[in-house]
Amino acid sequence: MENGPWEALETEDGSWTLLDSGLGQACHAREGAWTEARERYAGPTRLRERALAEDAPACLRLLDVGTGLGWNLAAALEAVQGTECALEVVTLERDPSVIEAALELHARQPLAAAEAFQRPVAEALAASLEDHAAARMQGVALPGGGRLYLWLGDGRETLADFTWPTPCPGFDAVFLDPFSPGVDPPLWEVGFLGRIAELMAPGSLLSTYTASARVRARLMAAGLIVGLGPRVGGKAEGTLASPDLALASLNPKRLAQLRRRAGDEFEGPRGLERMH
Repeated sequence: MENGPWEALETEDGSWTLLDSGLGQACHAREGAWTEARERYAGPTRLRERALAEDAPACLRLLDVGTGLGWNLAAALEAVQGTECALEVVTLERDPSVIEAALELHARQPLAAAEAFQRPVAEALAASLEDHAAARMQGVALPGGGRLYLWLGDGRETLADFTWPTPCPGFDAVFLDPFSPGVDPPLWEVGFLGRIAELMAPGSLLSTYTASARVRARLMAAGLIVGLGPRVGGKAEGTLASPDLALASLNPKRLAQLRRRAGDEFEGPRGLERMH
């Protein structure tokens, strides 16, 4: 899949996104890129709630699928601001040109409401592009003692052999935000989603913008509990998934349909007993 050229678009909350002119899709909802990052990803995955809990870990680990402009990363930083919890992020991006375009755009058109979080993310991404081989393994510093690890290339290959630089029970949150299943199908395949599920820690949450029945069935087939994600602006509901947490339920008829579809999507019994 060839990306670009990238066209800057101002969204309704004053933040900017990038439109892939060739694909005809934008990296964020035109109702508001910053709003979507906060209300679709950082909020529903309960990062701040986890960081403020009495038993909060020293750091929370985030898998960000689709780096894009870095808005989702900035929202994650905002979520843990003022807590004693650091944020360690692995962010996956196939095409570095979108990050390069985003860095230029952020430099020209910073959003005052998000600059305190947007700026350190932009700096970390710029440093990661400058010396990617080192940054991929060692990470780049984030505020609060965290680190960002940018992995460029096909996400399926990246996660196939992925291991944390330090011992870790898994990711506490997953932002699943590639282009739509119709445009970028590889990152919605059952094998890739299954690998993400394997890397999720107990008590973790995955959030994505799509309410696709096929995607939900594949998440279920991967062993995840699937529930309703929030509506953001004028956008329809998204999807939340977790290995073990109760979520806002789908209606019984739709759930039954997904269970049947999950069996078709995945050859074998894995995860089917965990569908709620």
